[in-house]
Amino acid sequence: MTTALKAAALAAVTSLGLGHAADAATVASVDVPWTQFGAIVHEINQAGDYTLDFSGKGRLWFSPNYLGSAAYVFAEVDGGIGQLIETLGGGVKLTAMKTTSVDLGYLGLGLDFVAGIWALGGDVRMSLNVEDVPAPAPVPLPATLPLLAAAVGAAGLLARRRKHA
Repeated sequence: MTTALKAAALAAVTSLGLGHAADAATVASVDVPWTQFGAIVHEINQAGDYTLDFSGKGRLWFSPNYLGSAAYVFAEVDGGIGQLIETLGGGVKLTAMKTTSVDLGYLGLGLDFVAGIWALGGDVRMSLNVEDVPAPAPVPLPATLPLLAAAVGAAGLLARRRKHA
């Protein structure tokens, strides 16, 4: 099958709702060089299923997949880096490894998400991703609508015949 035919088949399957168009979209990310600290402070403005993903290049020869130490919370941070680190101290702590993905679950609108990472093992890219919300399914035509249209049409024809007679 040629590339053009494959693309057309994929487009048809996706438009018919039989396939998944895209898995996830990045809503916030930060690149953190080795031995540095980086953070994401993001207000959730699209409800959905979120993940926190880590990728990068490890620099420790004895553990090349280790990228650093991370933490996240759902809280507001207004007071700068000091308050951010203090807030993260009470959050969920984890070890960031290459291609690690943390499932944050379903998040509603208006929630503040805060995440930070110390890149102790290599250069890190931390990204907050949301699963693309599929378009709502079209509302089917009610079964009684064609019957109603037929009845109104028949009544109109009868009225017209009587007028001419």
